[in-house]
Amino acid sequence: MAAQVEALTSATGLISLLDENERELQFYGLTQLNAVTDRFWAEISDAISRIEILYEDETFPHRQLAALVASKIYFHLGEFDDALGFAMGAGELFDLTDTSSYVQTVVNHAIDTYIARRASEASDIDPRLEAVVERMFARCFKSKDYAQVIGIAIETRRLDVLEQALVSGDTQSLLSYVQHECVDLIRSISVQEQVQELLFKVHMQFDTPDYEAVCLCLSKLNHPKKTAEILEMLVKDQNEDKILSAYQIAFDLDANATQEFTKAVVAEFEAASAAGDGASTPATQIASILRGDETLKLHLEFLFRNNKTDMNILNRTCKLLDSRQSLAHNATTFSNAFMHAGTTVDTFLRNNLEWLARASSWSKFSATAALGVIHRGQVKHGFHLLQPYLPVDNTSASPFSEGGAFFALGLIHACHGTEKVVTYLQDALVSYQGQNAEILQHGACLGLGAAGMGSGNEDIATAMMNVLFTDSAVSGEAASLGLGLVMMGSCHEATLKGVLDYAKETKHEKIIRMLSVGMGLIMFGRKQQADSMIALLIEEEDPLLRLGAVHVITMAYCGTGDNGAIRKLLHLAVSDVKDDVRRAAVTGLGFILLRSPEQ
Repeated sequence: MAAQVEALTSATGLISLLDENERELQFYGLTQLNAVTDRFWAEISDAISRIEILYEDETFPHRQLAALVASKIYFHLGEFDDALGFAMGAGELFDLTDTSSYVQTVVNHAIDTYIARRASEASDIDPRLEAVVERMFARCFKSKDYAQVIGIAIETRRLDVLEQALVSGDTQSLLSYVQHECVDLIRSISVQEQVQELLFKVHMQFDTPDYEAVCLCLSKLNHPKKTAEILEMLVKDQNEDKILSAYQIAFDLDANATQEFTKAVVAEFEAASAAGDGASTPATQIASILRGDETLKLHLEFLFRNNKTDMNILNRTCKLLDSRQSLAHNATTFSNAFMHAGTTVDTFLRNNLEWLARASSWSKFSATAALGVIHRGQVKHGFHLLQPYLPVDNTSASPFSEGGAFFALGLIHACHGTEKVVTYLQDALVSYQGQNAEILQHGACLGLGAAGMGSGNEDIATAMMNVLFTDSAVSGEAASLGLGLVMMGSCHEATLKGVLDYAKETKHEKIIRMLSVGMGLIMFGRKQQADSMIALLIEEEDPLLRLGAVHVITMAYCGTGDNGAIRKLLHLAVSDVKDDVRRAAVTGLGFILLRSPEQ
């Protein structure tokens, strides 16, 4: 029989069998056509209507075979929707274990269609489509290809299948795979949270859960109380391994969680334990780690001991460049700051006081602010270090230097803003009046942004909004950026609405530009939740607001490699009439693909 099929030079005779009245002849014809479809599909496609008639005839006992042949023809014609429709009608005859391009393409199209239907939360999904996907899952489970099951289950939002996959294989390694390789790629924040809740549930089914992984899930779900309870439980047992595990969790949270979350954990943990009584115990050590004290200490010690800066470079630069030019002065200031960042080594500035004194206006602001970069992490001595530069008794003598000192204070406490520092800088926003007030407010806003980064502190946000509404280009620019830093990743609706409305009202280009950056920071990591704002901004006539759309896309999908975000940026990069928008769109591609250098 196989030899006869190979000897065929035309399918005309087989096609004619479909017109016979005998069911057996029609069945024979379909069987032979199914075997030669790949060779004679162009010829058979002329008779596709006859094959469809057989499929639609409910009295025909071999309807599934007719559907399979029709599906293959439509596949070769490039009509994948029709090919899938008939493949679903073929039932079990559509063999998922076949490795042919036909089966692989139709299965991929079926999964893509199912993903799209599930993502749109459609209630009328074809049961036959679900049956194909279920068979695909069953095949993967049988072959123990759990990674593929996990990928498809997450894309199709089938958490029941995801849970089954996690408990069917090496659960610990699969949990780690989902947490570190899959979760961040999920486009929908709500689905991401559902997956994290499932991971938490599966982790807690073990007799001795991996509490480090559990607390990572809780930090993503923003459950500080449960996190504090786990830390308190680990410490209370007085078991050395558990205490060490608690230390590691605290370090991980300090490194990866937001300032808002870690502060909430500290508050809950100190309330549940004796961490706040001053005695040196594991509980007080954990609270200290969560506040960042221990990490900052270690960073300072490491950077100081490994400082390899060549002072000759700075000294020669200082001598060769004309310090009376602000550009040259700033360049040297920034070089020194970055070369000595976090080392606490300010020898160059102390040895070149005469050179430093030549700074004027904003160069003086930058020179003072550079101290914050050099001494970043010196939270215990921040005020003492900057005392010579900070204003005394709310009286401003040198606004540029004092504004730079406010910024430096925020940089020293970057991401670890204590209540004392935040209150001091907030007071600075309202304590000064007159023509120099905007310079001091500029520094205070930047300092608050650095110190309160990611804290979501609404009091700080309100104070900055008040500065913004004064419509001063100098202070408003800094307030816009500081506001974005403080509310970073919060997706705070009221703040976004206020920022967008003001961006449409103000005439200051500086403020609008920085508000566009601020909106992007507020939407940092929010993925799909930012789509409505992106759609709104991208249609604006004002190019500076379209620039805001670029920044929101860039920040919302930063590091995700999301294809939709890439398409939007590529479109803006080639179609927008404004150079600034096109430039920012191309730059944004780098942020979105930063975890995929091969692309």
